[in-house]
Amino acid sequence: MHITDLLFWVLLFAIGVSDAQKHRIPNKLVLALLLVTTLHILVYEQAAWLDHLVAGIISFSVCLGLYVLRIMAGGDVKLLFVIGLWLGIDQLAGGLIAIILAGGVVGGFYLLQYLARSSFSIMYNTRGYYLEKASFGLRKQTKLVIPFAPVVVIGLASFYYIN
Repeated sequence: MHITDLLFWVLLFAIGVSDAQKHRIPNKLVLALLLVTTLHILVYEQAAWLDHLVAGIISFSVCLGLYVLRIMAGGDVKLLFVIGLWLGIDQLAGGLIAIILAGGVVGGFYLLQYLARSSFSIMYNTRGYYLEKASFGLRKQTKLVIPFAPVVVIGLASFYYIN
């Protein structure tokens, strides 16, 4: 393990905590993560720098599309560009799949928490979803916001643990 690996995880964890607490990813932390990632690539993976850049661009492009569709926030797009840059083309698919799976698990827990706090029954919420095309009654009530940076941390950590 290199010092840049440690710095990467410390910064990523700080970003995850910030997003969980404030629903905001500070640009300064993302920039620091980008600098650490760039340093890591230039020092330890010089031969594969183009693969890392392509992976970052692919990740950014997909996430930008999700941002345009209002599925993802801007801070998440910037963060996932850096994650793509860190992973490189060889590990991009596996890393993103792990992040998506972690998102499904965390999203499921947020949904269960919302349903438990809702004054409406599960049947009412389900009916509203299918008949009114409203997202579990959220359109008329409150917006369910799920911070994505903690999901990125969980998904990436599980990806590296499994590999």
